[in-house]
Amino acid sequence: MKNTKLTIYFLLLLFIHLPSSSTADEITIVADQWYPYNGDEKSPGYGIEIAKHIFQAAGHKIIYKIMPWNRAIKKTREGKFNAIIGAMKEEAPDFIFPEEEFGISEEMFFAKKGSTWRYNGIKSLQGINIGLIKDYSYGNELEDFFADNPDKTQYAQVTKPLEMNIKKLLYGRVDVIIEDPVVLAQTSMQMGLSEQLIKVGKTTQADKVYVSFSPNIAKSKEYAEIYTEGIRKLQASGELEKILAKYHLTYWK
Repeated sequence: MKNTKLTIYFLLLLFIHLPSSSTADEITIVADQWYPYNGDEKSPGYGIEIAKHIFQAAGHKIIYKIMPWNRAIKKTREGKFNAIIGAMKEEAPDFIFPEEEFGISEEMFFAKKGSTWRYNGIKSLQGINIGLIKDYSYGNELEDFFADNPDKTQYAQVTKPLEMNIKKLLYGRVDVIIEDPVVLAQTSMQMGLSEQLIKVGKTTQADKVYVSFSPNIAKSKEYAEIYTEGIRKLQASGELEKILAKYHLTYWK
């Protein structure tokens, strides 16, 4: 009897210390700063907040890191990180995308206050210098023009590329920049420069914005499915609207 009790005791100890098959995953999401979609560590933005809600409910942990966008795409494609945030399908077509986006991004031209230039189609871009962000998607027509006129484009590839482009614009190093108006409004306000920038035209680009997962990590499809189901649950419960309201935004559909 004593030996039987000892056997049971040691079997219980062994069971307790066996690794669980349902341990939490650490899911690392990377991007440059693009607030309010995704910001910095202190103010991560509503996209990261949504991702944390979804994956924590599924028993996983989100780690968020900021880096230049082109590096984020490259390293995630290699499988060094799990996902990028703020992605459009044209920017990383080989990645694993969920069925649900977390926003819609439009793009506009901005210039320094007092500029008389206005965007009126591709021909109006002749003779001006344009501030862009490396590996962002600007639509086929514009990107064809940029490729044919490399001397007219300057690409930022830092962790806070919009801040750099705003400074270039105000210092006269570029004539216009292209950015999502919501992102530009937030960034220029934080920099105290809102009154120094004006809208000078709108592109035809409007894209769904996603969290997209590495094509070289086995669990990416599973994570994309978790995200799809999770954001639908947040929308149905009303929790998504509450998250967006904190950023003075409304549901995009």
